[in-house]
Amino acid sequence: MSKRIHVLINGEQYGPYPEKELRQHVADTKILGNDLLWREGMPEWLAVSEFLAILDAAAATETAASPAGVLSEGPEPAGAEAEGPAELDADSLEALRDAATAGDLEACAQLGQLLMDAGGDPTEGLLFLMHAGEAGHMGSQYALGFRHANGLGVPQNDVEAVNWFRKAAQQGHTIAMCSVAYMIEEGRGAARNMLEVTRFYEMAAERGDAVAQNNLAMMLAAGRGVPKNERDAAKWFGKAARQNVAGAQMNYGLMLARGHGVACDPVEAYKWLTLAAAQGHAAAGKNRELLAVTMTSDQVAEGQKLAADWGLNINRGLP
Repeated sequence: MSKRIHVLINGEQYGPYPEKELRQHVADTKILGNDLLWREGMPEWLAVSEFLAILDAAAATETAASPAGVLSEGPEPAGAEAEGPAELDADSLEALRDAATAGDLEACAQLGQLLMDAGGDPTEGLLFLMHAGEAGHMGSQYALGFRHANGLGVPQNDVEAVNWFRKAAQQGHTIAMCSVAYMIEEGRGAARNMLEVTRFYEMAAERGDAVAQNNLAMMLAAGRGVPKNERDAAKWFGKAARQNVAGAQMNYGLMLARGHGVACDPVEAYKWLTLAAAQGHAAAGKNRELLAVTMTSDQVAEGQKLAADWGLNINRGLP
């Protein structure tokens, strides 16, 4: 089974990369923590930050656990070969157990994840993970939400997932904020409550999460569950656009072109539509063509220059 890692950025796949190269791209901010990744043996795409956190937790015990082994509970993707659980180093595991028993919540969380995922006793692992989550360990709360939402090592349970995501979100876990907002909007595990959805997306957006910024902007632009507010929609589309979210770049470009929620600026609009089109957003390319016929040749040239100046950020310089 290949251990190379595929990365999903704004709907486009890159890689596959070995772990060392992935970490270097993260350090260089070419790949961000809220981008998604997958490798053979993983049941679904996972946020980069969460994947690396699991790897680092495994490394803390000095085991030989592979990332695929850590994350391979659940159905295998078609074509993937099964991989046996990794062996846990008894001495390192015992040291981690001693720290967890002494009240170290981080050790408790790491031990719980390892026992559940790397060939240990999953029942005991869940007890350690639950203890850490109930004691307020934010990462364990998110992990428990993720496991219950996807049925990973525990029975699938949306109510429990929302409960744990909510606990982690209230402590500032950005991905948990987006997760609980999504589940509530879908009516999974909790009654659909758009005010709460908005609140969680706002919390994540304020912390710089591009997905939350784009989702919040779409709600505000359409008046979906909240009063329509084009000014705030343009603000959040602009923030997500600057983080290279192609859909946000397209929508921000349209708002600039039409003067909706922001001053009309065809040159800036052309720039953002060009950047979105460069990422494969078909509607952006068509809207740029419609906009161009209303602009002077000098304006088009300036828009092209602005897009080119921004171009170093397109695809974050990935090979």
